[in-house]
Amino acid sequence: MPHRTKKSKSRTLAEAVLLLSQRVHACYPQAVMTPIEVPYTDEDLTVDVAVPDGYSIREVSDTLIRLCLEIEDALGVSILTQVSRLPHKASEAS
Repeated sequence: MPHRTKKSKSRTLAEAVLLLSQRVHACYPQAVMTPIEVPYTDEDLTVDVAVPDGYSIREVSDTLIRLCLEIEDALGVSILTQVSRLPHKASEAS
């Protein structure tokens, strides 16, 4: 049974990642999502969302909080996101 629980948790986490990615890219098509290098131990998923100039970091952060809360409520996972700015070179290439 422990194996089944672990697999179920892995699938739930994979579903959370997929939903978050889909929703972030629907709102911010040029966003680049990467795992936070030093993840928080009390979170199931920690992600940095980098957006190009033209987006308000505060507004993106507020949107991500709402998106994460919806996913957390639906799937029972804990998600932490942070918002950063894409380097100019990366935003110009898009």
